[in-house]
Amino acid sequence: MNTDWSRQNGDAGHVGAFTFTYGVTDTLDLFLNLPQTFQATTGTGSGDVSLGAKWRYYDEDGLSLALKPELFMPSGDTDKGLGNGRSSTGLTGIASYEIGSWTLHGNLGLNYNRFQLDSDQQSRRKTVWRASAAVWYGLNERWRLVADTGVAQNQDAASRKMPAYGLVGVIWSPSKTVDLDAGAKFGLNKAEVTRQFGVGVTLHF
Repeated sequence: MNTDWSRQNGDAGHVGAFTFTYGVTDTLDLFLNLPQTFQATTGTGSGDVSLGAKWRYYDEDGLSLALKPELFMPSGDTDKGLGNGRSSTGLTGIASYEIGSWTLHGNLGLNYNRFQLDSDQQSRRKTVWRASAAVWYGLNERWRLVADTGVAQNQDAASRKMPAYGLVGVIWSPSKTVDLDAGAKFGLNKAEVTRQFGVGVTLHF
């Protein structure tokens, strides 16, 4: 579970998400994600629920490679801007390399969006790519430091400016069953959110 507060061009935003992941095997996870938006102007509402999987098809000598397909269902209210109104899909390639206390991550993804509203079909891109790289450093068994940066294609079909961000955070694991995290995200250009702060909790069982 996580929640984030953001600000862009003077406008404030508040979102959250609940994700449930089930390990079918040692290399295959299935997940359900429910996004939530909290806005004073449009009100609170759920976004498009997604179902997906993460398949780790390679894991040797500290290097692991995985694929994450995802299906977005049209459950959000399109009149409030909370969903596409039609099902959409996404695919992400993930590479991770662990060496000592350091872990490096790289993601490359592509989303194919379908829209119900004519205004969205004309103003938003159907295909949007994104890429990110992150590094984790384990101080000890309980504390990890995180840094992340990424860039994506703008969803606005009329804009060529690509949103880019930088993020720093910390993860505290008081036990083997609980992870608590906090992070700050900053836009590297005007196409991205100016700043965003978030907290989250992960429960393992």
